[in-house]
Amino acid sequence: MGEKIEHSNGVFNQVFSVCTINLIHFAHGATLGWLSPFLPLLLSENSPLDTGPVTVKQASWIGAILCLGALIGAIIYGSLTNRLGVKRCISCIIFPNMSFWLFVYFGTSVYHLYIARFLAGVTGGGVIVTFPLFIADISNSRIRGILGSCLALSGNLGILVMYIIGDILSYKTVPLVMMTAPLLFGILMYFIPETPQSLLKKRKIKEAEKSLQFFKGFTVKTKNTAEFQRNFEELQNFVSNSKFEHTKLQLSDFASPQAKKGIFIGVFLMFLNQFCGVLAILTYAVSIFQESGSNISPGVSAIIIAAIQIVGTVASFIFVDLTGRKVLLLISTLGTGLGVSCLGTFSWMKEQQFDLSGYGWIPIVSLSVMVFLFCVGLCNIPFFIIPEILPTKIRNVGNTISMISITIFAFVVLKILPVLLEEIKLYGVTALFACTCFIGAVVIAIVVPETKGKNLVAPVNV
Repeated sequence: MGEKIEHSNGVFNQVFSVCTINLIHFAHGATLGWLSPFLPLLLSENSPLDTGPVTVKQASWIGAILCLGALIGAIIYGSLTNRLGVKRCISCIIFPNMSFWLFVYFGTSVYHLYIARFLAGVTGGGVIVTFPLFIADISNSRIRGILGSCLALSGNLGILVMYIIGDILSYKTVPLVMMTAPLLFGILMYFIPETPQSLLKKRKIKEAEKSLQFFKGFTVKTKNTAEFQRNFEELQNFVSNSKFEHTKLQLSDFASPQAKKGIFIGVFLMFLNQFCGVLAILTYAVSIFQESGSNISPGVSAIIIAAIQIVGTVASFIFVDLTGRKVLLLISTLGTGLGVSCLGTFSWMKEQQFDLSGYGWIPIVSLSVMVFLFCVGLCNIPFFIIPEILPTKIRNVGNTISMISITIFAFVVLKILPVLLEEIKLYGVTALFACTCFIGAVVIAIVVPETKGKNLVAPVNV
């Protein structure tokens, strides 16, 4: 009975901690979705900026500069995780997020919006670097996948909420409402300790004991039991053997087959996450809905897509620790490829002037299926599978490398997509995305290991 109580307490504390850190990711999701409802206003004569309406070129930079901020954020937060600790780095994410909302509220020119979106990117870079490490450090193997899925769920929920309130509230009211999320995050983070691993790396033994007690659910009475001592000694040996606190990283640490394969998998999954085309196509979702002849308004269309993202993320939340990471990645990648193919086929047939009367629903259904299956696996699993496959000593640096790569891939996709759409049309672009998905599925099947239930205190054989 005592073990059940301790276990349930540990699970509760882990869930509470992950839900708390995801408050800032919810707020970040809102910053991602902010541009969609307010870009038409910024482009119009009723622009709230003193400098007047923004140009199309300026609008493209408002969108793309976020990726540059994410690159800088990933580098900064990645370099600070070993120095400050994972939890402290996550706590610091409140500053760029709050700054975004302040710049939006007080901003009077397009340059203020450039800064705001850059800071939103810094927030995202911090999130993608630190969250997987935090979850890997504190979670039980049985629920690690579920907790990792919360990352995509909270971000997509933030996007959905922004689409809704962006249709209801004014430009100046939205920042005031959304600042409550980072403020609540800052308050709740006070009650969460630093991870045991981070504390042991700094030789803070007593604090590490209290932290392990919190995250594993041991009470004061049971702290001195053999079970707790065994858990703590195992963790101490793990940190000690990894030599984080004794040696600096060297190039030779990245030369082992396990390290090279782990980094390759991490960077490749980030490439696939972006070049499967979902993010890029969603940028033009309204145009695709209009092309299909749908009578649904652009705002409602965006809300529908955001809601589908939530449903797909919840499906991943349910199945990730039942079916395993690799299976969901394969299903998600193949399904996304099929959805993109259907969308491209419809576009090509329309270009060739086939009679498609009565089939205007195909783009909507294709896009919906594509977004759903993307969210089931490819959207979020790569972010928490990377710490599971990297060797312990290079886990932080390898994770940072992967997160930096995704910001570069995102920037490239968003900047070249308009050129590609003009040169090879929508069906040509979707053909490239579909090929990427199908090749990616083959690589996943051959190279990516299954990490379901892996103990991160022991190395994973990749």
